[in-house]
Amino acid sequence: MGNSYTTWYRTLKILSVATRFLLQRKLRSALSILGVVCGVMAVLAMISIGEGAKREAIRQIERLGTKNIYIKAIPLTQDQQHKARERLSQGLNRKDTARIKASCPHVTDVAALSEIKASVRASNLEFSPQIVACSPNYATLKNLFISQGRFISDYDTKNNNLVCVLGDAVARSLGPNGKLGSNLRIEDHLLQVVGILGRQEATNGDSSAVSIRNFNEMIFVPLCAKNALGIRRDEERDITSDLTEAVVHVDEVDQVIFSSALIRRTMDVLHRGVEDYQMVIPLELLNQAQRTRRIFSVVLGAIAGVSLLVGGIGIMNIMLATVSERTREIGIRRALGATRTDITVQFLGETVILTLAGGIIGIGFGLGAVRLVTEWAGWATAITLYAITIPLLMSLLVGVFFGLYPACQAAKMDPIVALRHE
Repeated sequence: MGNSYTTWYRTLKILSVATRFLLQRKLRSALSILGVVCGVMAVLAMISIGEGAKREAIRQIERLGTKNIYIKAIPLTQDQQHKARERLSQGLNRKDTARIKASCPHVTDVAALSEIKASVRASNLEFSPQIVACSPNYATLKNLFISQGRFISDYDTKNNNLVCVLGDAVARSLGPNGKLGSNLRIEDHLLQVVGILGRQEATNGDSSAVSIRNFNEMIFVPLCAKNALGIRRDEERDITSDLTEAVVHVDEVDQVIFSSALIRRTMDVLHRGVEDYQMVIPLELLNQAQRTRRIFSVVLGAIAGVSLLVGGIGIMNIMLATVSERTREIGIRRALGATRTDITVQFLGETVILTLAGGIIGIGFGLGAVRLVTEWAGWATAITLYAITIPLLMSLLVGVFFGLYPACQAAKMDPIVALRHE
């Protein structure tokens, strides 16, 4: 117990001597740790930006639903439209949704949506809301929150009821005309407002072919109301598609990939090989985003590692110069009874203190850099304990690795030769 206490006491005393020496040479110490500061700052910023990007990607993709599969009608060129007519492909339609639900065992529900080009006759609207016709189960599959009233029902669809559900921003802009039970004029028809959505999280991001829709600025009507409202088609788009998008819900996440392959085969048969649709699987997008993040982290980590390497080499050179300058001091300490281990611990401690100081300063600058990126660039960032701990550990390892050689060189000196050094 006494020997252990003596060892720790001698080590702390040696480190205090090293710290005092470094403080006496502030300028040289500050210059030597610049590389470490830049490296640690880069590592922290890289981890924080990467983690923020990962969370944002996961958040947006999860809003689409990891159990959902999206089938979207895509624009066709004239040649593609001619080919579709020859093969009697009817584009994306309600027959597809019925066949998918019947033939795929793990599919529990399929929702349909069709975008409508119609105008809202309201002078107080500050924007043009998007009007969509959808099936009653669309709100359930998309987890839409209804703040007032109800969503479109099967009864509305069967009885061709002219009703609508307003997004939060639409209802607010319409004022009294956007209240529950009021009538809204779309084209030449009056539709009764039967529901108002709660405010949904809005984002400008998108995920591949399926945009994350801004439900706050949308008006929902039953699929049966599409013809009554006089839907207008764009001749440059697929003129045969009855639907814009279908949302397929699978019972288990593990069955999404298998079900997507089965759905693709079913669609190929129904469309007779015509590629007038596109499938988007959020689960695959999530996996792809994670792979991209790993590549991004490796590249930025390599850049930050180069900065730390340069900083470590700089510190090693400074310490070698310091050992040369303090040769006589080393000889005196050895003559007074200091062992080679004491000399090694002293110089290695100086290097570690330098790099840790650089690491702490780099953490401060890194936090500032992350804040600037968030405020000015608008990127999503996330500062975690991992993002702070890893750079500090890296700076410690740099100090040990690059400080070991100068410390060993100092410990190997012959005390007699060192005392004669001028």
